[in-house]
Amino acid sequence: MKKNILNSRMFGEMAWKEMTLENMRRVIMFLAATGACLVLSGILGGCNAPDGSTGSGKTEENNDETILTAFVQQSVASDDGIWEGWGAQKLYEDTNIKVDFYASGNEVEQKLKQYMAAGNLPDIIGFRDLDEAQLLMDADLLLPLEEYEDSLPSIFHTKEYENAIAYTMENTSNGTGKLFFMPTSIGPVSYNAYNWVPLLQWDAYKKAGAPKLYTLEDYLDVVEKMVEIKPVTESGEKVYGFSLFSDWDKYSALEIASLSYFYGIDSEYVSTLMETNILTKETNSILREDSFYKRALKFYFEANQRGLLDPDSATQSYSNLEKKYSEGRVMFSWFSWLWGTYNNVSSGHVNHEEKPDGYANVLASDMKIYEAPDQVIGRNWYFAISKNCKNVKKACEFLNWLYDPDVEQYLYNGPEGGVWERKPDGEPYVTEKGWDVINEKNEDLMPVEGGGSFQNGVYHFNGLGQQASTLMDDGYTISYRYWPSSLNVDETRMQKEVNEMLGKDVLAEYLYENDMVAKSTIAVNMIPPVSDVMENKIAEIGEVVRGDSWDLVYAKDETAFEELWQNMVKKAKELGMDDVEQYYKQAWKEALRKAAEFESTDKTSTSLRK
Repeated sequence: MKKNILNSRMFGEMAWKEMTLENMRRVIMFLAATGACLVLSGILGGCNAPDGSTGSGKTEENNDETILTAFVQQSVASDDGIWEGWGAQKLYEDTNIKVDFYASGNEVEQKLKQYMAAGNLPDIIGFRDLDEAQLLMDADLLLPLEEYEDSLPSIFHTKEYENAIAYTMENTSNGTGKLFFMPTSIGPVSYNAYNWVPLLQWDAYKKAGAPKLYTLEDYLDVVEKMVEIKPVTESGEKVYGFSLFSDWDKYSALEIASLSYFYGIDSEYVSTLMETNILTKETNSILREDSFYKRALKFYFEANQRGLLDPDSATQSYSNLEKKYSEGRVMFSWFSWLWGTYNNVSSGHVNHEEKPDGYANVLASDMKIYEAPDQVIGRNWYFAISKNCKNVKKACEFLNWLYDPDVEQYLYNGPEGGVWERKPDGEPYVTEKGWDVINEKNEDLMPVEGGGSFQNGVYHFNGLGQQASTLMDDGYTISYRYWPSSLNVDETRMQKEVNEMLGKDVLAEYLYENDMVAKSTIAVNMIPPVSDVMENKIAEIGEVVRGDSWDLVYAKDETAFEELWQNMVKKAKELGMDDVEQYYKQAWKEALRKAAEFESTDKTSTSLRK
């Protein structure tokens, strides 16, 4: 048996990508029992550490200095190595700990599986969904944090974390009542922080006549005019109306499905094979004939028919796409933050005297923008400690440091006197020079010990224990972004023009006044992991849907599009899509019931709205 497993192709790179959770759990349980360290030729180079040195990749101690390894799936950072800069300096001063990050970036789920197979799990693991956390918990590879409560006072003795801990121990511990992973982003939803908002290049939009948009499909005509006005960049590079990437695809073409968030429809948190309408509280298969997913596929199909879609969309990486945005080579964006460096003041666009430009909020009047729920139990992003970590004491010290509210305040803003100061009455505010540092967040401009860029504080973690809009004891939010003076910070020339069009200084005010918000529920974070049998079905269906979706977008004509759609639905149903849909309908119903126990009509976040 041992020989068959070790010689099997299942440990090849492609096999890991295709393996279902059921088989993965079996393999990992075998590895855990035998202590095997597999040689994954061409993947991880045996059991070498990320830097190429021999060993398990676990904690290293050098006199009083400790180096912990970490793999944070939710991070957008693609670089690896020792954490440096002002945030890392704070950690070292407080704990004598350095963190050696494994590269995240693309295909993080597959990377985690490869690390597990190689016996090379890092000390600290950041998960970006419950399935991955459940996988390691089932394999008995995570420490039960409650057994180290004395070493983790920041987690167990911080009032704001109580509900999140209680819910996680009761509902996501396999009935053990233990805390194997700690949620992040706990607290009220951040004010004016919308993840999915349609953006258009402002100068080209104005030159197209700044037409009013009524529906999603109106963007096709408008963007077509914009590309006619600006077919190439100043350096001669081709400009596309739309461009996508496929790095984050799991069971669907995720960035195509993401258009649903313009209409209050979740297409990721409950399941990427389901779309959950936040307004009607209904969830249905993305393969229904009247699904938004089909509408989104048709939208990009039409964009391609018009020659507006980047032909690299199905294969390019996120980093390659971000570069195109930085160069102004794409007219439309679906994320509120996806514009590369094009909107940076230093790029010279947003404050251009003659033609202010940048990616600007331009919404269709029928939209209901998805607003995240108040995360009273946290979101499905977690931090955990690997069970075979060699220095549990220092790993706990690091996790305790990371969840300390005072440390989080430091990581969000930097030290007082760096980019921010306090008025005589105690009100914090960002200085004029501080805004320069923040606006150029990836430049090495931090005027404090440790140096580096402003994003050094949170970048490698993406999310911290508490939401950025959590109120601290001084009555102000934990992050500078929601301090009173920050909400009215000087506008760029472009933003001033956009605000004049909206008639509001803050997007949230415009959305609420025009009934264009779909406020979500924490029920989206309360869907339990599926059984192994169900996971098999989902993985097989996802393989079909993910691949066929891109074929649909690039279909020859409408007849081919419809034939491909019907064939995809037929194959999915044969693989058990109806069973999957019924499972999630029941799980969603139960999640809504549980959510009602935690949610109230008195939202903390509303106190931040002006």
